[in-house]
This record gives sequence, C-alpha cells and structure tokens, in this order.
Amino acid sequence: MKSYESPQIRNVALAGHTASGKTSLTEAILWTLKQSDRLGRTDDGTTLSDYDPEEARRHCSIQASVIPAEHDGRKINLLDLPGFRDFVGEIKSGLRAAEAMLLVVDATGGVGTGAEFAWQYADEYNLPRAVFVNKLEKEHTSFQKTLDQVRSELGARLVPVTLPVGEALEFKGVVDLIRMKRVVEDGQKVTFEDIPADMADEVQAARAAMIEAAAEGDDELMMKFLEDEALTPEEILQGLRGAIAEGRIVPALGGSAATLKGIRPLLDFIAQCMPDPSQNRGYEYTMPGSEEVQTLKISPDGPVVLHIFKTIIDPYVGRMSFFKVLQGTVNGELPLRNVNQNKTEKFAHLLSCKGKKSEAIDKLAAGDIGAVAKIESCRTGDTLTDANAAPLTISPLATPKPTAFMAVTAKSRADEDKVGVGFHRLMEQDPTLNLYRDANIRQTILSGMGEMHLQTSVARLKDLAKVEAELEIPRVPYRETITKKGEGQGKHKKQSGGHGQYGDCHVRFEPLPEGSGFEFVWEVVGGVIPTNYKSAIEKGLIESLERGVLAGSPTVDIKAACYYGSYHEVDSSDMAFKIAASLAFKNVIPHCGPIILEPIYKATITVPEEYMGDVMGDLNGRRGRILGMNHSGKKQVIEAQVPLSELYTYSRQLNSLTQGRGVFEMEFDHYERVPGEVQEKIIAEAKRRKEEESE
Repeated sequence: MKSYESPQIRNVALAGHTASGKTSLTEAILWTLKQSDRLGRTDDGTTLSDYDPEEARRHCSIQASVIPAEHDGRKINLLDLPGFRDFVGEIKSGLRAAEAMLLVVDATGGVGTGAEFAWQYADEYNLPRAVFVNKLEKEHTSFQKTLDQVRSELGARLVPVTLPVGEALEFKGVVDLIRMKRVVEDGQKVTFEDIPADMADEVQAARAAMIEAAAEGDDELMMKFLEDEALTPEEILQGLRGAIAEGRIVPALGGSAATLKGIRPLLDFIAQCMPDPSQNRGYEYTMPGSEEVQTLKISPDGPVVLHIFKTIIDPYVGRMSFFKVLQGTVNGELPLRNVNQNKTEKFAHLLSCKGKKSEAIDKLAAGDIGAVAKIESCRTGDTLTDANAAPLTISPLATPKPTAFMAVTAKSRADEDKVGVGFHRLMEQDPTLNLYRDANIRQTILSGMGEMHLQTSVARLKDLAKVEAELEIPRVPYRETITKKGEGQGKHKKQSGGHGQYGDCHVRFEPLPEGSGFEFVWEVVGGVIPTNYKSAIEKGLIESLERGVLAGSPTVDIKAACYYGSYHEVDSSDMAFKIAASLAFKNVIPHCGPIILEPIYKATITVPEEYMGDVMGDLNGRRGRILGMNHSGKKQVIEAQVPLSELYTYSRQLNSLTQGRGVFEMEFDHYERVPGEVQEKIIAEAKRRKEEESE
C-alpha cells in the first residue's frame, strides 16, 4: 500500500449493536473494491477483521480491528468495533482513533443497545457521524421506519443521501441523491442508470431536503438555495462536509452488506464527505512537570508525535503495537522516545495491517494509522515523540470502573504461575481487564466490564498462554468485630521432659468506633510479665485478628489490653507468650458479642425510565437502600447502597430486566452489620468450606 498525505486520509469507526453487520460491511467494502481475494463470512469465521480465534468461535467482534481500504485517491482506515458494551475499552479506543463514526443499524432489529452506547461514546468525543441502515433485503424491513426509530431513540437529525429502490424482499439497490443516479451493483461491477420514474417525486423531495441541510451553515449557499438557484455538485459536497464536521446533520444511507447493495455510494460518501484528520478536535496532553492540560491538533507540521491506542500479543507473531500519527511524518529511520517508559526506540519496519495480514510501508503521515512489531517497551496508551523534541504525554483513555468480578483458578495446580503470566499479557492488550490477589478472601480476582468480557478473556488465555483456567463467584471479604467488653485468660503450658513452654496472659477486649483498626495497650504492673514479652503478645493478637472466631474473617475495630499474667524463668519464651495471646483471643472473643460485617457498595444505575420500577423492586430484594434518583437525558439514574454479595451477579440481572439497556457502576462505601439470618448462612458456609479444605 502506498503512502497517503493527511488530506487524503479518512479514519472511520464502524459501530453499532452486535450482529448489525459491521464486519460484514467491512468485507463487502473490500470485496467491492477488489482489495480482498474472498468475501468472508462471520458465520464461517473467515472475515479479515475478526481474526482472533475467540472471535471466530463466537461469530462476533470482541476487539477493534483496523482495515485500510483505498478508494478514489484516498485511504480509508475502517475501525471495526465490537457491539457488546462489555468491550467498552476496545470501542472507546477505536472511536478515539477515528475522525468520524458510521453507525450500522440492523433494519430487522432496530437501533439496539450497542448502538445506543456507541452513540453516547461518540458524544463524549464530539465525533461527526453518519448512519448506514443494513439488511434492507430482509423481510418486513423499511428504510423509513428504521430512520424514524433512530431519530426517536438517538435524537439524531437524519438527512438521507441515498434512497432504497424497492423494499424488503423487493430491495434492488439504491438511488444516490448526490450523483442523482440509480446505482446498479452486480458483484464487483458497478454501473449507473437513470432514476426509476415511479421514484421521481420521492427523490426530488429527498434531494431538496439534503441540499437545504447542506446550505444551512453557509450564507452564500443558503442565499442561492433560497433564490432557487441550482447548487453545483461541488457546492453540495462542500455544504455537506461542513454540516457533518460541525455535527449539524447526520447523513443516512441504506443498503445490504450481504447482497453488496449500497456499498459504492457509501464509499463515495466517505471519501467525499467524511472529515479528514485535520478536522479532529485534537488530543489532550501534558508536558513534564506541568499539570496544565493542552490540546494537540493533528498536523503534518512539527516534530513527530505518536499515540499507541491498541496492542495485540500473538503467540506466533509476538507484540504488535497500533498507533496513530498525531504530528509530523513517521519513517523507519527516525529515533523515537517513549515518553511513558523513558526509552528510545527505532521503528525499523512500519506496517500497514489488514486484520492479521500486514505489509511494509515506507512512511505514515499525520492522521494515518499504522503498526510496529516486537517493540517490547510499547504499551497501550504510550506516547512516542521525536527523540530530539520536547516530550509530551497524551492523556490516557478514560474507561468506566469494572462491574464484573470473578475468582480465577488454574485447572491444574502446576499451571498457577502460567495463569498469572498469561493474564498479565492479556491486560497489556486490554486495560479494562485487571487481575489481583485478595488476601482477605485468599482468592485471585479477575475484574472487567461484564461476564462475557471475563469469559472471553479466559478463553483467549488458552490460545495465548496454552493454559486453562476456571471462573467462579468470589467469596465476599467479610470482616468481624465485637459489640461489648470481655476479658479472660490465655495460658500455654507444655512440658516434654526437658525445656518446656510457658506463657500466661490476661487480656481485656472492647469495641472501637468504625475504622479505628486495632489498638494494643500494656497495663501489666509489678513485673508479673516481663516487658520483653510485650511484643510477642501483641504479635500473637495481631495474627489472631486475621482469622475471626465466627467465619474466619479478619477482626477489626477492637482494643486489646494485657493487664495480668505470669511467666516461668526457664520455660517462658516469645513463642510461648505469642501462643498464649492467641488462646486468649479464642477464649474471650466469643463472649464479646462478635458479629460479621459486610462490605456495602454505592451503586449508580442508569436505566431507561420504563424499567425504573422493575430495577428498584429488584434492588429492594437485594437488601439495597435507594439513596436518590435524578434524570440524565431520557434515562433515570438511581443511586443505592447494596451489599457486595448481591452485586457479583448483578450485571446479568440488570441486563435481563432492561433488555441490555441498563448500566451500572459501583464503588466501595462502608462496612455494616449483616442481618442475623444472613450471618448464620455465612457461618455455616465458612464451616463447610473449612471441612472441605481439611479433607
């Protein structure tokens, strides 16, 4: 592939609900342009963009893919994005790398939740956008009804630039309102014909509406329009380009990726009307030693600046880093400084990737997207600059907090280390994935954006690291505390014919306010216990706190005072008094009104208003407390306090209640006492688990 300058580059993200046909549309584009040797199918796992083995198995996209195409003297970088919100990191990174979004809508199923979220993310990045209504060849479909739904659901000002010829099973192609011709697409052959006579009035009305929308932002064009002067094709394109870039209109096109209809007008529209990189709103950045956030506009002038927006690690190819050139022109000779890792690199071989296929390229201009292989220092989100220029750091991508948590274990104990190594390699590719060890529950926790996200990560682990892992609902990090004072003795005495062991201490326990932790007081007088055993007694108590008397959970917010005891001049030792302290804990705490505390999280749930009653009823059933509600556009935001034990599987239930349109975030708030009946279940479960571990 040859090199292109910035004005000839188009970066377009294909977004929409899963199964809307984004990947099939990508295949249709490449086939129509004769830039692929076969027309891949998602059902067969043969598409260029869904090249990950797990994507082929699931027949859907789970990561963003970059697919370049050449048309009309321009390079169009298509970014095929996943449709499930679980892969929000891939969706957002792809949108951030684009100058425009093409929302693909399934005419048989309507907008869909994936399209709603993609539209919301496009709002965050202030992206110009267009809509492509797909699958118009299917039974009971309607281009106009689908547009009406998009207007209603997304509030978009849609302006058709193509119209379908025929409807549903009679769909035969489209009329291009810019060219004012019927487009006849027969495989890879494209011809143009006169508009069918029975569509003349409809086409004239739609073209007039399109020209009016194009002229609105330009006084000169609007004057010509109002005076009934004909606008030239170039003036129409000029007006459309401005209206799209400013977000005043959302052009709408229709077609069928499966039957290769409406593909050429879509390509012409992207090449002629979609914004080039110079119209990008820019990337926020900071300079070393400064917190001031500035904006870097994409420009061919100035020292080179790259931003790595995606990483893949292939077991055979190795690390592949995808980057966008934000400033200057990159070639294989220029040394680059990785500002985040403080290392200097040289990109010996620049690559243009089409799925898993790649080819060398001499240079990449500002705004273009490329890749480099086997540069170990590069991570997703890193900024690379000309080694001789002042360093700057592109602000990191903002992603939501994780909402799904599962405990992960290797199927074979011999593979436990491999699981950790493998997941850390996956985390380099996917920043929304996280793995950590929770010492309180003694489990390794995998967190992400949804259950499907975690399940696909485990499946990909097998491909990447050749190791199998299992997921299960994590244990809850309960805590224990006491509600009243108590005191008693802990005595350790052991005689074995020689040097024995002797330790004796009396300890008083009392509750402390929430968040106080542990406090130890030495009240021994008269030398009944030498002070050199004080630290051993304190250590014995601290270690005992780690395993409470009810369910083995850590004990918190407690004060312990050692006030009496005895010792033996020969048999006493640090170990003996440490054991005595632990015995005092076990003997006394059961008489101090011990209780179990559970973590309470603040959940923020955003749902369409029609589902609010069902969601609130479900929260009440989960022992949740509603804190308040407020509006966010057409949706309701519910704030509630909910026990963590009720949130581990909440995403599944919320999806069921809201047909996938509800989302939530959660963050730790506080600990509080569990109800009596719940405490009994927790104790019984802890006892059962202890028995299983001892077998």
